[in-house]
Order: sequence, then structure tokens, then C-alpha cells
Amino acid sequence: MAMALLAILSSLVLTEVSAHRAQVARQNQAIEVLNVGLMAFDSKQTNLRENGVSVTLTRTDKQLVLESSGQEVLRLEILQETP
Repeated sequence: MAMALLAILSSLVLTEVSAHRAQVARQNQAIEVLNVGLMAFDSKQTNLRENGVSVTLTRTDKQLVLESSGQEVLRLEILQETP
């Protein structure tokens, strides 16, 4: 009985650790996309590929759009100009 309980608990812990690692990997990927986007912005480039991450940065007078893998990651819009 004790061995069965230990096996169940071990299985649950390993499942949660695996799920947590997957979540951390997704968060790290999102952070890397934002970092490469910032590098593209700072260097005034519209396309940049670094560390296996490719981003496209589109700028207009009123907005900035960051895309990666065909998906919009970030959109910044100027809603009101300062006097």
C-alpha cells in the first residue's frame, strides 16, 4: 500500500514539474521575442533575427507593431499627443 501511494505521489510531482518547465520555456520564449524586438527598435531595423528568434517591427507616426512567427506580439499606439 505504501509503495502504491509513493508511486502515485511521485507521478503527480513529476507531472507538475514537467508542466512547470513547459510554462517556463514559453515565458522564456516570450521574453526573448521582446528582447529581440527591443534590439530591432534600438538599431532602427524593421526585421531582425537573433538567437533563433525572428521579429518584424512596423512603425508609423502613431503606432509601433512587433510581430514574430506571423503573430502580433505587441502593439503600442499614441492616443494623445503631448502639448
